[in-house]
Amino acid sequence: MIDKSSSSLTEALSQIRDGSTIMIGGFGTAGQPAELIDGLIELGIKDLVIV
Repeated sequence: MIDKSSSSLTEALSQIRDGSTIMIGGFGTAGQPAELIDGLIELGIKDLVIV
């Protein structure tokens, strides 16, 4: 499997396109990556599959 982890939010967001499948880790609201989710909304990325 290819490692596609990112070291910054900007780098992570630059790799996500419409229709991408992404995996978001966390436990409920305590561990969700709010900045990543906000960035996806701001960029208008659509048709995502979230695992």
